[in-house]
Amino acid sequence: MSDTLDKDAAGRNRGLGTSLLATRAGNTLRYSMMNIFILLGTAAIAWGGPLTYTGLLFSFFLVGYVDELFGDISQTEIMPPVWYCQAMLFATLPLLIFATLIAFNVSTEHGFGWLDAISRGVGIDPDAARARTGWFWGIGAYVSLGMYYGAAGVNVSHELIHRADKPFDRLFGTWLLAFTWDTGFAIEHVHGHHRNVGTEADPATARRGEYIVLFVYRSTVGQWLGAKRFEDERLARKGISNNLWTNRFWRNQRRTAAGAAFYIAFLGWWGIPAVIFAGSIGKIYLEVVNYIEHYGLVRIPGTRVEARHSWDSHRRVSGGMFYNLMLHANHHKIATRRYWELEQSPPEEAATLPRGYMAMILFAFLGPPFFTYINKHLAGWDNRLASPEEIAYLKGKGLYLGDRAA
Repeated sequence: MSDTLDKDAAGRNRGLGTSLLATRAGNTLRYSMMNIFILLGTAAIAWGGPLTYTGLLFSFFLVGYVDELFGDISQTEIMPPVWYCQAMLFATLPLLIFATLIAFNVSTEHGFGWLDAISRGVGIDPDAARARTGWFWGIGAYVSLGMYYGAAGVNVSHELIHRADKPFDRLFGTWLLAFTWDTGFAIEHVHGHHRNVGTEADPATARRGEYIVLFVYRSTVGQWLGAKRFEDERLARKGISNNLWTNRFWRNQRRTAAGAAFYIAFLGWWGIPAVIFAGSIGKIYLEVVNYIEHYGLVRIPGTRVEARHSWDSHRRVSGGMFYNLMLHANHHKIATRRYWELEQSPPEEAATLPRGYMAMILFAFLGPPFFTYINKHLAGWDNRLASPEEIAYLKGKGLYLGDRAA
């Protein structure tokens, strides 16, 4: 009898071990997906022709439809080792530089010999790739680059710029922002958005009924001005001379200029519209994500930032690709947590988006149908999570939805 029980226990332990291994292996793949996404997209750009738009198609199909198909993660996930989680982040910058070089090579008339050698090394004829690309498919290469800059570059930067104890990590994150002409984000997001989230002082919090396109413009301008204002005030407060060398805002802009110089070095003066075009797509990507993360949620200035002031999302595919950015409520509650430490917020602490990020973003562009849809969920937030002061604020603005059925 004892032997039988021992064998049964051993069998269960082996089964548990296999299950844990499979879960860890699955999550290792999940948190590799962004870099796999960049590599596959880079190969598609190198091939040329219609495949140059692969980055755009991946963004909508993979992070949209497939995200909905696979549903949510469980409450407890077995993360890959910390060194691996870190490696995935720091692989992003060299991969983005490589993708950019391949785009240069396929979109110019004669290409560059050493880049041609790389293409031939993986079985791609670079001359044939350029011949089937032309100007229209050439634009596709920069559309896809813009998607990589926003989905990978800005997202990884967002993780790194919060590491107050790691100067190198913050610097690395700022360089990633140079691709999207948005190095001021490293200042305003940390010192502005996290302090002002949910209030009228925060340009990155979308207001109820605000159309996504108008929000992108308001948030972009507001964050740029906010970053400059914060740094000017910091220097004045510390009694430090304000100039191009001491002001972090302007120091960061030099990294943006370096990114533009990189484009010009390979493309000549055509590099200027190319870098603006690709960078703008990446910046817009960031802002439409901002729109979804806090849409319609409010907070009274001076009160504590809580999990309920951000929308959570627990989608399996996008959570892995975006390094748990979607566990946004926990991130705002404890901003210093690394992405592998973030947790799902329970329903009594935060509201969860009814769909994944990409599905919500695409829906948001429809305007009124989106407002009708999301208002049902905002009504639930008003009823369950809003404080009495926040309810009074919403009623004073004529925006309270708590009387509606959630």
